Amino acid sequence: MTRSPLRLAGALLALTLAALVMPDAAHAYGGPGSVISGIGALLAAAAALLASLFGFLWFPLKRLYKRMSSEEEPTAASADSSADAPAGQ
Repeated sequence: MTRSPLRLAGALLALTLAALVMPDAAHAYGGPGSVISGIGALLAAAAALLASLFGFLWFPLKRLYKRMSSEEEPTAASADSSADAPAGQ
């Protein structure tokens, strides 16, 4: 895919204008409340990511384990169900 020189020049001009319009420094003060809030938000995002990865991996593995363990012992399950059934049925 080739890019036209005109499109590249337009993008370069837009970046140059954006850099000229932006201020050099904000000279803002990040107080302790805002820093603690930022750290809390970062920790919450990390916890959400870990929880989603845990759920994405754990529950399918748990389902697979249950399926594999139920296939190994079908005779024990049928023997238990026949022992629990009433004699007339």
